[in-house]
Amino acid sequence: MTQPRVAAVGGSPTFPPEVARALGEDPEQIAWLPSVASAERAIADLHELYDVVVLAPTVKDDDAAGLAELAAKEAPTTAVVLVRDVPVDGAFPRLVRSGIRDVVDLTKGRSELRDVLRRAVDWTSGVRGVVQTDEKASAPRGAIVSVFSTKGGTGKTFFACNLAAALAERSGSQVGLIDLDHDLGDVFAYFGTEPSRTLRELLRLEEDADAETVGELGTRLAEGVTGFGSPPDPRAEPLPASAISKMLRTLKEAFTYTVVDATSDYADHVLSSFDLSDAICLISGLDAIGVRHLSIALRTMENLGVPSERLRIVVNRADSKVDLTTADIERLIGVRIDGKIPSSAMVARSINHGRLLWFEERRSDVAKGIEAFADRLIEQLTPEVAVQASGRRRRRRKG
Repeated sequence: MTQPRVAAVGGSPTFPPEVARALGEDPEQIAWLPSVASAERAIADLHELYDVVVLAPTVKDDDAAGLAELAAKEAPTTAVVLVRDVPVDGAFPRLVRSGIRDVVDLTKGRSELRDVLRRAVDWTSGVRGVVQTDEKASAPRGAIVSVFSTKGGTGKTFFACNLAAALAERSGSQVGLIDLDHDLGDVFAYFGTEPSRTLRELLRLEEDADAETVGELGTRLAEGVTGFGSPPDPRAEPLPASAISKMLRTLKEAFTYTVVDATSDYADHVLSSFDLSDAICLISGLDAIGVRHLSIALRTMENLGVPSERLRIVVNRADSKVDLTTADIERLIGVRIDGKIPSSAMVARSINHGRLLWFEERRSDVAKGIEAFADRLIEQLTPEVAVQASGRRRRRRKG
């Protein structure tokens, strides 16, 4: 039999070697996915088809059940095993019903882990000998783009909103725009409106809901842009990370692009959006404190296991005369800047008018900077869409 493809999910970096020892494998052969959301991304996108996925004791029951349900639909020949360091008698039936192949009770000894993993490997190899279909691999899926900054005043929400409009126009596609600031988000204010529904209503949908049904739970913000958020409420309880993962997978199926305006901290639901994102835009201005926040964010992303190729660096007000240049930033923290948005009084004016600068000042240098970044994302994330969009751009300019 070929070597089993095994992924360890959650816990610390010491968990994969523990799984490897139980299987008698080289620790280097065990993939480590630091969170349930990253495992969901791997399963849903089928970048990696694992034989066995082993969940660490730190993974919550609800998150484990959600991952197992996803695996049952997207990768039915993958065995999901949950490890617990406390007795699980009461929760066992519910976990198994959700699709968990087996639950390891470490209180019964470490040999339990070895036996369960061997049974899981035998089961998946037997099933794969019969099931050879992989219809999901060719199914079209959208791209998720998160916009993030831990420093206030960088223009994070301004950029997210205008980027969503730019992606819709330049690609000719439908774009979802979600405000993760569940209590006092500003996304809808940039369009001069308020959410017509709440994010919790979106959670009630099945993940395979059609695009029309998903769109009805959003608010039409502009041509090709549908917004999702909740009315401002400082008392609102944050949505759990597992709920955000489910929500983003639903939007990924319904829209060619989903732009996420993340909050300014590393909350669990924000980390889930990072795990599922195809691109994460880190925003900074030309000031020492902003660059410091950017540098810390880069290190944090590395520690979280986010691949560097998913990161995009955007400098807002990039032409400000403040004794610091974009070239200085690239040299100081060793990055390449992907987007440069110039400063302009038009930004504040468009906000005061409740109309996006993308529409209000379409020919401005700010809009051109956003356009260039949007075009680059289209080419990088969805080449087949980029070909169609480039044809439309040429026709428009000729006319």
